[in-house]
Amino acid sequence: MLACLTAYFISIPNDRATNSCSRGLPLPPGGGPHLHQFQDAGAAIKWLKRLDTDRKGNQAFVFHVSIASKEYALKVFKFNHPNLNRYYRDMRMENIKLPLKEAIWYTDPFYAECRAYGRIEEALKSGLVTEHIAVKCYGYLLLNKRDARWLEEQGIDLDHQLLDPELREALSGDTRIRAIVKQFGKGPGHVHAGNIRRAWRSVYFLNNYLKIYNMDIKADNFIGYRLVDFGSSWTEPHKLLDYLGGIREDLAKANRYRDTVNFQDMIEEEGIPTRLRVMAKSKHQLRSKGAPEWADRELPKRRRKAPK
Repeated sequence: MLACLTAYFISIPNDRATNSCSRGLPLPPGGGPHLHQFQDAGAAIKWLKRLDTDRKGNQAFVFHVSIASKEYALKVFKFNHPNLNRYYRDMRMENIKLPLKEAIWYTDPFYAECRAYGRIEEALKSGLVTEHIAVKCYGYLLLNKRDARWLEEQGIDLDHQLLDPELREALSGDTRIRAIVKQFGKGPGHVHAGNIRRAWRSVYFLNNYLKIYNMDIKADNFIGYRLVDFGSSWTEPHKLLDYLGGIREDLAKANRYRDTVNFQDMIEEEGIPTRLRVMAKSKHQLRSKGAPEWADRELPKRRRKAPK
């Protein structure tokens, strides 16, 4: 790990005008939605407390921080290699050209969040969305060497070993640690019977109007009725979704419908008492045959008989 971190510090570009990351331009730099840089990017970070717990396969670490005298939740991302994504590997095996530099935009959890929050930000500015349907995001942040060393001292492993020469070249040599700044909430944040319908409306709106598919719906990814984690999300236009649509449309539809299936699973697994039903068939049928037209409709409420 020490060798990886040493190489990381050496590889940070001295010229801060070498690429879009260094210049503070929206990310990712290609087409489609993108996220702006945090407005206080140059301010010192005061690290207060780690908020998440160690989980197998986690994509990032979340910290309670103070920046410019304001409190935030800072999500610090691990590095990721597109070759770890099975759909990208399939594309390469079939000689479908998608340069590694572009593949990163569609496979890296950091860029997944940038694209999702970028689309949400567009919707808020246009008036398509009038309330925050996800936990508020304030932009991305690239950490300096001092903060990188602090994380190292805390034993935070960001998978620097994945930064092979091919990936470094695709990143234009800029291997600074990536983070996203979000709203810090102090109150209770569980999804429950009182907010489950608002949570479903948020997911439904994300899927059907903003074309954002979270792909990891579960209770831990909600704060109240708002989603907080978009590290696994796909936001259209999306190269991998286009690829799936070209070879197996049913598989593409299944991925678009995954949030609905997972939401129903969450209701059942968490034992949330509600009459809300987001699926009308068994999970096995929906997963194997896709969603019927009426699958997202809510069951009608029973009418109470008027007293005689």
